[in-house]
Amino acid sequence: STFSTEVSKTWQELLDSGKPSSINKKLRSESDATPTSNSSSTEDSDVPAYDGPSSLMLVDEKLGTWEKMQKRLSEAPIIQDILGASHRLYTTAGGEQAKQRLDDLKEDANEAWETSQNPWVYRLSSIWDTLSAETEFAVAVRELRRLDPEFTLETFKENVSAEGGLFPELLGHFLHGRTKELKPWLGEAVYNRLGAEIRVRKSEGLVVDPHILSMENSEIIAAEVDVVNKGSPILLLHFMCQQINCVRKSSDGSIVEGGEDEIRANSYICAFQREYNEVDNSLEWKVIDFRFNGGIAWV
Repeated sequence: STFSTEVSKTWQELLDSGKPSSINKKLRSESDATPTSNSSSTEDSDVPAYDGPSSLMLVDEKLGTWEKMQKRLSEAPIIQDILGASHRLYTTAGGEQAKQRLDDLKEDANEAWETSQNPWVYRLSSIWDTLSAETEFAVAVRELRRLDPEFTLETFKENVSAEGGLFPELLGHFLHGRTKELKPWLGEAVYNRLGAEIRVRKSEGLVVDPHILSMENSEIIAAEVDVVNKGSPILLLHFMCQQINCVRKSSDGSIVEGGEDEIRANSYICAFQREYNEVDNSLEWKVIDFRFNGGIAWV
Protein backbone atom coordinates (compact mmCIF):
# COMPACT_ATOMS: atom_id res chain seq x y z
CA SER A 1 0.00 0.00 0.00
CA THR A 2 2.92 2.32 0.74
CA PHE A 3 4.37 1.73 -2.72
CA SER A 4 0.99 2.41 -4.34
CA THR A 5 0.59 5.63 -2.36
CA GLU A 6 4.03 6.88 -3.32
CA VAL A 7 3.46 6.09 -7.01
CA SER A 8 0.13 7.92 -6.89
CA LYS A 9 1.75 10.92 -5.21
CA THR A 10 4.60 11.01 -7.77
CA TRP A 11 2.14 10.77 -10.65
CA GLN A 12 0.11 13.68 -9.27
CA GLU A 13 3.27 15.75 -8.88
CA LEU A 14 4.09 15.08 -12.54
CA LEU A 15 0.59 16.15 -13.58
CA ASP A 16 0.87 19.33 -11.52
CA SER A 17 4.40 20.15 -12.67
CA GLY A 18 3.14 22.00 -15.75
CA LYS A 19 0.76 24.15 -13.75
CA PRO A 20 1.81 27.56 -12.43
CA SER A 21 2.44 27.65 -8.70
CA SER A 22 1.56 30.49 -6.37
CA ILE A 23 3.97 33.42 -6.47
CA ASN A 24 3.31 34.09 -2.78
CA LYS A 25 5.33 32.31 -0.12
CA LYS A 26 4.18 31.15 3.29
CA LEU A 27 6.83 31.51 5.97
CA ARG A 28 5.13 28.97 8.21
CA SER A 29 2.57 26.19 7.88
CA GLU A 30 -1.07 26.83 7.02
CA SER A 31 -2.19 25.54 10.44
CA ASP A 32 -0.16 28.23 12.21
CA ALA A 33 -1.55 31.07 10.14
CA THR A 34 -4.47 33.20 11.20
CA PRO A 35 -7.36 33.00 8.74
CA THR A 36 -7.84 36.11 6.66
CA SER A 37 -11.01 37.75 5.45
CA ASN A 38 -9.88 37.96 1.81
CA SER A 39 -12.43 35.40 0.61
CA SER A 40 -13.65 36.30 -2.85
CA SER A 41 -17.19 36.16 -4.10
CA THR A 42 -17.99 36.04 -7.77
CA GLU A 43 -21.23 37.87 -7.16
CA ASP A 44 -20.79 41.43 -8.36
CA SER A 45 -23.77 42.47 -6.25
CA ASP A 46 -21.53 42.18 -3.17
CA VAL A 47 -19.10 44.76 -4.48
CA PRO A 48 -19.41 48.02 -2.50
CA ALA A 49 -19.86 51.24 -4.41
CA TYR A 50 -16.52 52.76 -5.36
CA ASP A 51 -16.06 56.22 -3.85
CA GLY A 52 -12.30 56.66 -4.08
CA PRO A 53 -10.33 58.86 -6.50
CA SER A 54 -10.56 57.71 -10.08
CA SER A 55 -7.48 59.35 -11.60
CA LEU A 56 -9.13 58.92 -14.98
CA MET A 57 -9.12 61.46 -17.78
CA LEU A 58 -11.90 62.66 -20.05
CA VAL A 59 -11.51 61.16 -23.51
CA ASP A 60 -12.91 61.81 -26.96
CA GLU A 61 -16.34 60.16 -27.21
CA LYS A 62 -15.67 59.37 -30.89
CA LEU A 63 -13.04 56.81 -29.90
CA GLY A 64 -13.84 53.10 -29.64
CA THR A 65 -14.15 51.27 -26.32
CA TRP A 66 -10.59 49.87 -26.35
CA GLU A 67 -9.14 53.22 -27.44
CA LYS A 68 -10.97 54.99 -24.58
CA MET A 69 -9.69 52.37 -22.16
CA GLN A 70 -6.15 52.87 -23.42
CA LYS A 71 -6.40 56.65 -22.94
CA ARG A 72 -7.77 56.31 -19.42
CA LEU A 73 -5.26 53.66 -18.31
CA SER A 74 -2.15 55.15 -19.91
CA GLU A 75 -1.42 57.26 -16.84
CA ALA A 76 0.66 54.89 -14.72
CA PRO A 77 3.01 57.02 -12.58
CA ILE A 78 5.21 54.27 -11.12
CA ILE A 79 5.70 52.56 -14.50
CA GLN A 80 6.35 55.88 -16.24
CA ASP A 81 8.94 56.91 -13.64
CA ILE A 82 10.85 53.63 -13.93
CA LEU A 83 10.79 53.51 -17.73
CA GLY A 84 11.60 57.22 -17.95
CA ALA A 85 14.59 56.89 -15.63
CA SER A 86 15.87 53.88 -17.58
CA HIS A 87 15.62 55.76 -20.87
CA ARG A 88 17.35 58.86 -19.46
CA LEU A 89 20.19 56.77 -18.02
CA TYR A 90 20.54 54.87 -21.29
CA THR A 91 20.74 58.10 -23.31
CA THR A 92 22.95 60.22 -21.04
CA ALA A 93 25.40 57.37 -20.49
CA GLY A 94 25.91 56.97 -24.22
CA GLY A 95 24.03 53.69 -24.18
CA GLU A 96 23.27 53.59 -27.88
CA GLN A 97 26.89 53.98 -28.94
CA ALA A 98 28.06 51.64 -26.19
CA LYS A 99 25.54 48.99 -27.21
CA GLN A 100 26.79 49.06 -30.80
CA ARG A 101 30.40 48.72 -29.66
CA LEU A 102 29.49 45.87 -27.32
CA ASP A 103 27.52 44.11 -30.05
CA ASP A 104 30.58 44.30 -32.29
CA LEU A 105 32.81 43.02 -29.50
CA LYS A 106 30.34 40.24 -28.74
CA GLU A 107 30.47 39.02 -32.34
CA ASP A 108 34.26 39.03 -32.29
CA ALA A 109 34.37 37.32 -28.89
CA ASN A 110 31.90 34.63 -29.93
CA GLU A 111 33.97 33.87 -33.01
CA ALA A 112 37.15 33.71 -30.96
CA TRP A 113 35.45 31.53 -28.37
CA GLU A 114 34.44 29.00 -30.99
CA THR A 115 37.88 28.80 -32.59
CA SER A 116 40.19 28.97 -29.59
CA GLN A 117 40.52 29.24 -25.84
CA ASN A 118 42.46 32.50 -25.93
CA PRO A 119 42.91 33.89 -22.36
CA TRP A 120 41.82 37.34 -23.59
CA VAL A 121 38.34 36.00 -24.23
CA TYR A 122 38.07 35.00 -20.59
CA ARG A 123 39.46 38.37 -19.57
CA LEU A 124 36.93 40.26 -21.72
CA SER A 125 34.14 38.13 -20.29
CA SER A 126 35.30 38.90 -16.77
CA ILE A 127 35.44 42.64 -17.51
CA TRP A 128 31.91 42.57 -18.95
CA ASP A 129 30.61 40.72 -15.88
CA THR A 130 32.20 43.32 -13.63
CA LEU A 131 30.74 46.24 -15.60
CA SER A 132 27.22 44.81 -15.66
CA ALA A 133 27.13 43.34 -12.15
CA GLU A 134 25.99 46.47 -10.34
CA THR A 135 23.37 47.83 -12.69
CA GLU A 136 20.08 48.95 -11.16
CA PHE A 137 18.51 45.74 -12.44
CA ALA A 138 21.22 43.57 -10.85
CA VAL A 139 21.00 45.38 -7.50
CA ALA A 140 17.22 44.92 -7.43
CA VAL A 141 17.43 41.21 -8.25
CA ARG A 142 20.14 40.67 -5.65
CA GLU A 143 17.93 42.30 -3.02
CA LEU A 144 14.99 40.07 -3.98
CA ARG A 145 17.20 37.00 -3.60
CA ARG A 146 18.45 38.25 -0.25
CA LEU A 147 14.83 38.40 0.96
CA ASP A 148 14.04 35.02 -0.60
CA PRO A 149 17.04 32.85 -1.61
CA GLU A 150 14.76 30.59 -3.70
CA PHE A 151 13.52 33.46 -5.88
CA THR A 152 14.34 33.37 -9.61
CA LEU A 153 13.16 35.77 -12.30
CA GLU A 154 12.30 33.03 -14.78
CA THR A 155 10.14 31.05 -12.35
CA PHE A 156 8.39 34.22 -11.23
CA LYS A 157 7.66 35.24 -14.82
CA GLU A 158 6.33 31.78 -15.71
CA ASN A 159 4.05 31.59 -12.67
CA VAL A 160 2.68 35.07 -13.35
CA SER A 161 2.05 34.74 -17.10
CA ALA A 162 1.24 31.04 -17.61
CA GLU A 163 -2.33 29.85 -18.17
CA GLY A 164 -3.94 29.79 -14.74
CA GLY A 165 -1.32 32.22 -13.41
CA LEU A 166 -1.80 35.58 -11.75
CA PHE A 167 -1.97 37.91 -14.74
CA PRO A 168 -4.48 35.93 -16.86
CA GLU A 169 -6.67 35.60 -13.76
CA LEU A 170 -6.34 39.29 -12.91
CA LEU A 171 -7.04 40.39 -16.48
CA GLY A 172 -10.04 38.06 -16.61
CA HIS A 173 -11.54 39.63 -13.49
CA PHE A 174 -10.93 43.11 -14.94
CA LEU A 175 -12.57 42.27 -18.27
CA HIS A 176 -15.52 40.61 -16.52
CA GLY A 177 -15.90 43.67 -14.28
CA ARG A 178 -15.37 41.74 -11.02
CA THR A 179 -14.02 44.54 -8.87
CA LYS A 180 -14.02 42.62 -5.60
CA GLU A 181 -11.90 39.76 -6.96
CA LEU A 182 -9.17 42.23 -7.96
CA LYS A 183 -8.65 43.61 -4.46
CA PRO A 184 -6.43 40.87 -2.93
CA TRP A 185 -3.88 41.30 -5.74
CA LEU A 186 -3.77 45.09 -6.15
CA GLY A 187 -2.28 48.02 -4.31
CA GLU A 188 -4.80 50.64 -3.23
CA ALA A 189 -4.07 53.22 -5.94
CA VAL A 190 -4.24 50.81 -8.88
CA TYR A 191 -7.32 49.12 -7.37
CA ASN A 192 -9.05 52.52 -7.36
CA ARG A 193 -8.08 53.17 -10.97
CA LEU A 194 -9.22 49.79 -12.29
CA GLY A 195 -12.36 49.96 -10.17
CA ALA A 196 -13.19 53.34 -11.68
CA GLU A 197 -12.60 52.00 -15.20
CA ILE A 198 -14.99 49.11 -14.56
CA ARG A 199 -17.63 51.52 -13.27
CA VAL A 200 -17.28 53.71 -16.37
CA ARG A 201 -17.74 50.68 -18.62
CA LYS A 202 -20.83 49.58 -16.70
CA SER A 203 -22.30 53.08 -16.74
CA GLU A 204 -21.96 53.08 -20.54
CA GLY A 205 -23.83 49.79 -20.67
CA LEU A 206 -20.97 47.98 -22.46
CA VAL A 207 -19.51 44.50 -22.04
CA VAL A 208 -16.14 43.54 -23.56
CA ASP A 209 -15.39 39.96 -24.53
CA PRO A 210 -13.35 38.54 -21.61
CA HIS A 211 -11.72 35.64 -23.48
CA ILE A 212 -7.91 35.58 -23.57
CA LEU A 213 -6.88 33.38 -26.49
CA SER A 214 -3.17 33.34 -25.75
CA MET A 215 -0.41 35.23 -23.99
CA GLU A 216 2.91 35.81 -25.72
CA ASN A 217 6.15 37.72 -25.30
CA SER A 218 5.91 38.02 -21.52
CA GLU A 219 9.09 39.76 -20.43
CA ILE A 220 10.57 41.38 -17.34
CA ILE A 221 11.52 44.77 -18.77
CA ALA A 222 12.82 46.52 -15.65
CA ALA A 223 13.75 45.96 -12.02
CA GLU A 224 14.35 48.84 -9.64
CA VAL A 225 15.03 49.35 -5.95
CA ASP A 226 12.24 51.27 -4.21
CA VAL A 227 14.19 54.27 -2.93
CA VAL A 228 11.04 56.33 -2.33
CA ASN A 229 9.02 54.11 0.00
CA LYS A 230 11.93 51.86 1.04
CA GLY A 231 9.92 48.76 0.12
CA SER A 232 11.11 45.67 -1.70
CA PRO A 233 12.32 46.08 -5.33
CA ILE A 234 9.77 46.69 -8.08
CA LEU A 235 9.55 44.48 -11.18
CA LEU A 236 7.96 45.62 -14.45
CA LEU A 237 6.47 42.86 -16.61
CA HIS A 238 5.17 43.31 -20.14
CA PHE A 239 2.43 41.05 -21.50
CA MET A 240 1.09 40.70 -25.05
CA CYS A 241 -2.36 39.09 -25.15
CA GLN A 242 -4.49 37.90 -28.04
CA GLN A 243 -8.07 38.88 -27.24
CA ILE A 244 -11.39 38.87 -29.08
CA ASN A 245 -12.39 42.39 -30.08
CA CYS A 246 -16.12 42.18 -29.51
CA VAL A 247 -18.02 44.81 -27.49
CA ARG A 248 -21.71 44.27 -26.76
CA LYS A 249 -24.54 46.17 -25.15
CA SER A 250 -25.21 44.77 -21.69
CA SER A 251 -28.95 45.30 -22.17
CA ASP A 252 -29.55 43.02 -25.16
CA GLY A 253 -26.16 41.50 -26.08
CA SER A 254 -26.04 43.15 -29.48
CA ILE A 255 -22.57 43.82 -30.93
CA VAL A 256 -21.64 47.50 -31.13
CA GLU A 257 -17.90 47.17 -31.92
CA GLY A 258 -15.73 44.52 -33.55
CA GLY A 259 -16.97 40.98 -34.01
CA GLU A 260 -16.73 37.46 -32.61
CA ASP A 261 -14.00 36.56 -35.13
CA GLU A 262 -12.00 39.77 -34.79
CA ILE A 263 -8.79 39.41 -32.78
CA ARG A 264 -6.60 42.09 -31.19
CA ALA A 265 -3.08 41.89 -29.81
CA ASN A 266 -3.17 44.00 -26.65
CA SER A 267 -0.14 45.19 -24.70
CA TYR A 268 -0.06 45.55 -20.91
CA ILE A 269 2.58 46.47 -18.32
CA CYS A 270 2.28 45.64 -14.61
CA ALA A 271 4.49 46.78 -11.74
CA PHE A 272 4.91 44.11 -9.05
CA GLN A 273 6.19 44.59 -5.51
CA ARG A 274 6.52 42.07 -2.70
CA GLU A 275 5.01 42.81 0.71
CA TYR A 276 5.16 41.08 4.06
CA ASN A 277 1.75 39.99 5.37
CA GLU A 278 1.97 39.98 9.18
CA VAL A 279 -1.36 38.17 9.61
CA ASP A 280 -0.37 35.19 7.44
CA ASN A 281 3.37 35.54 8.04
CA SER A 282 3.90 35.36 4.29
CA LEU A 283 5.57 37.20 1.42
CA GLU A 284 2.93 38.38 -1.04
CA TRP A 285 3.25 40.01 -4.45
CA LYS A 286 0.99 42.97 -5.24
CA VAL A 287 0.37 44.76 -8.52
CA ILE A 288 1.08 48.37 -7.59
CA ASP A 289 0.64 49.87 -11.05
CA PHE A 290 -1.07 48.88 -14.29
CA ARG A 291 -0.82 50.28 -17.79
CA PHE A 292 -2.75 49.38 -20.91
CA ASN A 293 -0.64 50.35 -23.92
CA GLY A 294 -3.35 49.73 -26.50
CA GLY A 295 -3.41 47.12 -29.23
CA ILE A 296 -3.46 46.33 -32.92
CA ALA A 297 -5.52 44.04 -35.13
CA TRP A 298 -4.10 40.51 -35.16
CA VAL A 299 -3.61 39.32 -38.73
